[in-house]
Amino acid sequence: MSESETLTGPVPVSVPLVGANRVWAAVRRAISFPVLMGVLLVGVALIGAQDRLIDPDTWWHVTAGEQILRTHTWPTSDTYSFTARGAAWIAYEWLGEVFLALATRAGGLMGLVMFQKALVILVALLLYYYAYLRSGSAKAACIAATIVLPIAPVAFTLRPQTIGYVFLLLTLICLERFRQGHTRVLWFLPPLFVVWANTHGSFVFGLFVIGLYWVTGLVNFRTGGLIAEQLPQKQRVQLLLTFLLCLLALLVTPYGSQIAANPFEMATAQPLNIANIQEWQPLSLGTPLGKYFLVFAIGLFLMQVTLQLSYKLEEMAMLLFGVYAMCAHMRFAMIFVIFLAPILAGIFSRWVPPYDPAKDRFLLNFALVALVVFALVKFRPSKHEIETVVAADYPVHAVEYLRQHPQPTGMFNEYGWGGYLISQLAPEHQVFIDGRADLYEYSGIFPDYMTIAAAQTDALRVLDRYNIQSCLIRRSNPLMQLLVVSPGWQQTYSDDLAVIFVRTGSGGHGQAG
Repeated sequence: MSESETLTGPVPVSVPLVGANRVWAAVRRAISFPVLMGVLLVGVALIGAQDRLIDPDTWWHVTAGEQILRTHTWPTSDTYSFTARGAAWIAYEWLGEVFLALATRAGGLMGLVMFQKALVILVALLLYYYAYLRSGSAKAACIAATIVLPIAPVAFTLRPQTIGYVFLLLTLICLERFRQGHTRVLWFLPPLFVVWANTHGSFVFGLFVIGLYWVTGLVNFRTGGLIAEQLPQKQRVQLLLTFLLCLLALLVTPYGSQIAANPFEMATAQPLNIANIQEWQPLSLGTPLGKYFLVFAIGLFLMQVTLQLSYKLEEMAMLLFGVYAMCAHMRFAMIFVIFLAPILAGIFSRWVPPYDPAKDRFLLNFALVALVVFALVKFRPSKHEIETVVAADYPVHAVEYLRQHPQPTGMFNEYGWGGYLISQLAPEHQVFIDGRADLYEYSGIFPDYMTIAAAQTDALRVLDRYNIQSCLIRRSNPLMQLLVVSPGWQQTYSDDLAVIFVRTGSGGHGQAG
């Protein structure tokens, strides 16, 4: 055989073989057991989030996003209410609202539901991957994520904050990759914070974890089961620089520094909002969520006593913060979930055998993945089912009545229905109140709403002061019983959910404010 034959003969055979081997290796990874676990985890997350399709604030978020898309301007004052009309208001979450508006443009209610499901899938998969990075065990990561996900549905609302949880997980994954030696991954964070700051105020949690990794990387000690590992000087400098760039990224908004200040204003200057809105209430151990949380607390305590666990300083700080955040406000249940999952994965990795590709059953994996995907597609909610869910919580039929029988200017409405009324009847119909609690607290409207909605002693006087001519409220609202027995008010519409009262007497009226 000649030299040329020796050199060139195998090439036509080996090149296709190499390509085929790579394709087969990619196929094996795509139908491996870790992928199967991820698909099953997604199924669990979607089932848990099934009852969280539409949030009361979803509606006005969509309307604000649509206004930005249509006008190519960012709002600076209120145009949706008659009580606070003209008051200073900015769309703090404008980019998240644009995402919601685009989903609505693409598919209406179904588009919103698909967007929510996409966010749930992203959160579940990123949580799984983050727990895997921290524990080194895909099996343990999946078990941990599956156990904590039942807490998460309370946070799977269709609002910009869910996008913020995706960004938080991406930040934690970048930090963990950085800690493992992949230093270039940090340069992904400043651009991420530009998007995050314009999407939702949860960017403060991102700053918290970056700063925490930097502070804990300054020291090196071991006290009992608490460990701190000092980062090399070059990595400390890089992490600090990244933190400063992320701070600067918060200013890249159409509103300057106002968006960056909003989370701190909410924490310090909106006491009525924090005290009266359900999601801001502290966790009650009498609820199913509280009992589930208590099981985790007891379980971690017992494992600590029996196993004498060790914790890195940053993961202990995040865990304690997650516990505090969830106990203080149910809204932050997802923060607890995100910080707890990798710790549980690390504990479970002690007992769960590592994944062995040689023992994997790829055909069985493929069949199970296909079955789960088929079930998720087959049993996805139909348009009619989504509309039924919406009609059960929002005054759909009452709004149809209002379209056919417009009411006098000045209608009082439920807090949770304001966003829906904005989405369906604006700009012709202006609301008394909606989910933008900051606007109404700063304008002094929120305490008056509470007085009216609770049918307190001077509720009728406050209605007069705002020159309210009609009321759209739930049948269960205490105000209904008051209006039924009050002269000058007549019920003109009623269904299983909502009632409309119209003023028939003259009464004395003042101005709001």
